Amino acid sequence: MNEAKGMKQAKIHFLGTGDAWHTGGRFHQALLLRLDAGVVLVDAGSTVCLALDRDGIGTAELDRIFITHLHGDHIAGWPFLLLRMVYRDERVRPLKISGPPGTRETFESLARLCYSDSSLWEKIAFEIIYEELPVEERSGIDCGGLLVDTFPLAHHPTSLGLVFDSGGTRIGVSGDTGWCPALERLVEASDTLIIECTTVERAGAKHLSLEEIRAHAGLFEGKRTYLVHLGAGVAEDLSREPLEGMEAASDGLVTDA
Repeated sequence: MNEAKGMKQAKIHFLGTGDAWHTGGRFHQALLLRLDAGVVLVDAGSTVCLALDRDGIGTAELDRIFITHLHGDHIAGWPFLLLRMVYRDERVRPLKISGPPGTRETFESLARLCYSDSSLWEKIAFEIIYEELPVEERSGIDCGGLLVDTFPLAHHPTSLGLVFDSGGTRIGVSGDTGWCPALERLVEASDTLIIECTTVERAGAKHLSLEEIRAHAGLFEGKRTYLVHLGAGVAEDLSREPLEGMEAASDGLVTDA
């Protein structure tokens, strides 16, 4: 990243780095990216409001939300995030939510399921704009001035890996996935990576293991890689036998991209 050109250093704020069961007391998945094009929340697991409060971040800062896939540990915080925006933070400016097909229906249904009898709907003072991205490999998608690449990954029919381009720094986010060719292309397309790693040893085709990442260590050379969606023993195993440029992220970690 070149500060001399007047660009701000992109930053990554790890709001939640845990798996679906909160192994080790970790919060559900949520990332805050401070990019040239704005402040982006990637995924909104059930603990997202707790994480924002813990780290002193108001929802007014959020310019847009991206969703990697429609599983509860990545989206279940949306009703409470919406409630907070309306009643506590009194948001008035538009919010854009980008995700795979079905994002709008899922988000609206989830919020209404939680608050069907609430006056919430009459009090929303900002426009929610949904942008549904095809689950396919595409590059240079212009999302309101933010360029994004998408990769269909091996976890769920809605799974999208995302690469954000911010002033020449490319930040790749896998969401949940097993090892697959599209993941390899996402890694190759990124400078900094946020990759799921749920188990130490291989445990199926829908999640990554540290064993598989070690087997493909050459692919990560020269990149900064942060592991998230951490299950039992992953951080400890990586600490005992480190991989250069790779770190098990912790809740609350803030780092330059």
